[in-house]
This record gives sequence, structure tokens and C-alpha cells, in this order.
Amino acid sequence: MKLGRFYGAATVLAGMSLLSACGGGKTGPGNSGDAAADAAGEVNATPSQVVTDGYLTAPPWMGFGFTATDPGAATITPDCTNGCTPPFTGNTFCMHGTVTGRADYTGFAMLGWNVNQGMDGGTMDTWPVPSTGTLTVTVSSPLDTALRLQLQGTDPHSGADRWCVPLVSGQAVAWGSFVTNCYTGGTPQTPLTPGTPIQQAAILVPGLQTALPFDVCLVDVQIAP
Repeated sequence: MKLGRFYGAATVLAGMSLLSACGGGKTGPGNSGDAAADAAGEVNATPSQVVTDGYLTAPPWMGFGFTATDPGAATITPDCTNGCTPPFTGNTFCMHGTVTGRADYTGFAMLGWNVNQGMDGGTMDTWPVPSTGTLTVTVSSPLDTALRLQLQGTDPHSGADRWCVPLVSGQAVAWGSFVTNCYTGGTPQTPLTPGTPIQQAAILVPGLQTALPFDVCLVDVQIAP
């Protein structure tokens, strides 16, 4: 995939197939038109402390944001399949929609960002996981949806290059707490090790067997030594 100012590489999620591209933008947002989110009330627009116009700056992380899902696995706004529509603007970095209910739990939605990408939107570099310290992600999720925090390496098509933990907003997580296949009964659950090159991080809405509305905003990201 060609990289542009607001675009990044294709992404793959927990045990699922090919997903959409990264995105951001500078133009004005449009209406969501998402009936499931609207049914839950006004769409969440909690401001982010670390994102401006779709670009995250949470030292040492920096990079453009995106949403992603598989065809049919969710409705999601903004849709970042080919650039984000509507684009991320200002200091809100949110997604809303409905994850499709599936018997095998393969529905999902993702709000993600690159962790080492310049503002020119060019090549996405990696960032090595440190041997000590923690990651704290704060979100706003008025529907109280169960979420995961996921880290992805250079080959997220491979389940061995994705690590996750249940996301508790504002709770510090040690890097070694991230494991592959972090869901209940998942195997193998291999811990993330120091020095592993990470390319993306994301908030993941894992699917259920019934439709699951979601409305999530990223508020803050803190990396402590």
C-alpha cells in the first residue's frame, strides 16, 4: 500500500483477517449517520489530551490514527478504509458504531495509532519495548463496553506479533503483562518481551455473539519509565 500524508500500512486484528488503513485529516467532520450510536444518545466527543487533527503525540510515541474492521465485522465511524471519512479534526479522537454479533466472536472494531511516524505521514518506523515501565491509556466510553489494549508489531497478520490486555481506563499496565491471545482460553499466551519492535497500538472492541454498540474516545496515553 502506498504511504501518503495521512495513510499507513494495513492492519490485522486478534485472530482475524485483513483490515483497513490508517488515516487522519484537516477538513471538517460530517454527520455520522450511525443509527446504533445515535440510539444510545449523543455521540461521544470527549477531547483528547494527546491527539490533534488525527496525529498522536505522547512521548516517545507519535503517529497518525486510524480505525479498522473487517468487511461485515462492524459498522464504524469514521471509516478509515481509504482515508478517514469523516476525518479526525481538532482534539477529538473517537470511534462509534456497532460490532456485528457472530457465533465465533469474530466481530471487532479498532481505534489505533502508529507509534513512530513523522507528521509528514511517511514511513512508519518501530519502537522497541523497554525492559521496565508502564503504559497507561485513558478512554471515555459511556456505553461501558469491554475493551482491550493491543500492541502490534511489523507483521500483525501473525497472531505471534500481536499482544493485548483488558483495558481498564487510567490503569497502568506493565509491558510484560501484554500477551498473545489475551482473551479467556486463548492459547498460546506468550508475554511481550523487552526489545520487541512495536509499530502500532490500538483500542479494540472485541465482538460478542450479539450486536455490540460502542462509542469510544481516546483521552490520554502515558508511558512511564
